[in-house]
Amino acid sequence: MREVNPCDTTRAYAFDMWMKAPMPMVTLFKTLDVSRLVRISRRRGLKFNMLMVWCIGKAASQVKEFYMLPVDGKLIQYDSIAVNTIVANSRGEVSSCDIPFSSDLLVFNDDYLRLTGQVAESCSNHDITDSMVVGTSALASF
Repeated sequence: MREVNPCDTTRAYAFDMWMKAPMPMVTLFKTLDVSRLVRISRRRGLKFNMLMVWCIGKAASQVKEFYMLPVDGKLIQYDSIAVNTIVANSRGEVSSCDIPFSSDLLVFNDDYLRLTGQVAESCSNHDITDSMVVGTSALASF
């Protein structure tokens, strides 16, 4: 990750608005037909939530602006992306889990299962600080 000059990016205006916002956050809503993912999940024995989170990461990884985030008044450009999911833990509460994005679905699936399993068991959040983290409202239960 490195600091970049906002004026040298496509994010100059957004950066300026972000710095003035009392609670800077961007929320995207989109209605999607996920019936194909349901079929893939069933046929391949993959968790539906993992496939949804992977698709979000795949889409974000192809947009250069997703790699930039204002931090402490500076615009930081990250080298990698992670995707966040919420995990129902062993105490019946929820914990947060950042999963490094990989375009290889099987690698991402392995990381997803390992990390969400660790978070569910330990009841401790798994945060990745050196990647741009794309948040989701997806809830993984075990």
